[in-house]
This record gives sequence, C-alpha cells and structure tokens, in this order.
Amino acid sequence: MKRWTCVKNIAGLDIYLICDDNIVYELTTTQPQMLEPGELPEKLQYIADFLSDHTKKATIAEALKDFDLSWATSFQKNIYKALAEIPCGRTISYGKLAELAGHPKAYRAVGSAMNKNRFMIALPCHRVIAAGGKIGGFASGTENKKLLLKTEGIYDLR
Repeated sequence: MKRWTCVKNIAGLDIYLICDDNIVYELTTTQPQMLEPGELPEKLQYIADFLSDHTKKATIAEALKDFDLSWATSFQKNIYKALAEIPCGRTISYGKLAELAGHPKAYRAVGSAMNKNRFMIALPCHRVIAAGGKIGGFASGTENKKLLLKTEGIYDLR
C-alpha cells in the first residue's frame, strides 16, 4: 500500500517520499493529499538519509533500482541515469547532459525530461542549468532550485 514519509532537507525543504514496501514512486515538496503517512521501509531508509543532507554524499545513483521509472520513456531513463551521476556541488548544462546520455542534439528534450523528473534531489535536476549559467526552470520553483544549489556551495547563479 502506498504511503508517504516526510524528510526535512538541509536546505529547509520538506521532502515527501511516496512509497510502498519495495519502491519509491515520487519525491516531492508537496504533501500528498490522497495518501496516509506511514513508516519508511528499512530497505529505503538510505534514500531518506541522503535527502536529509544531500551534501554529505556526492550522488545516490544506486537509488535508481529503488525508483519506479515504469512511466519513463527509454530516452528519459537514459537522461536520468546520466543525471544520477552529476555530483553534489557541480552543475551541468542541458546540452552537456544530452551529450552524456548519448543524445547530443536533444537538449530541449532534456528540459522536458527534467520537468517530468519525479525524484528531485536524488536525481538532481536542480544541478542542470541553462547555457551561460542561467538558472533555468525547476518544477518546485526556481527559488528552491537556488536554495538547493546554495547548500552545495554554488552561488554564481543568474
């Protein structure tokens, strides 16, 4: 049965993990209204630990196996796998992420994949910025994106 658990992130954000006993369906800053709160299964606790302070570990790419990506296209999965390798404290452009995922001309589609990302912070779409260092968009709002990046020591944002 799906349920949610809330983790307070070092940046001050409440991150809600929507999961069942085996898999995480979404990480969001919006409290789920249709689900009841519940305990996080022990097997998924490492994800909550990472979310509480995402600056202590460079990446959490191993969580891909515990995320429900059944809804994602093969292109999106390639993007998310590449995204999962972007370490804390680094940013990357949409175009460079497209290259790393094997789709060098698909930078606009990368933006669309970022918007559909259901696993914020763990699949760090906040680290993807527009060419020239512009902040770009963020599903949870650009102020939250800036806040997350500042916790990682990135202050030069436009």
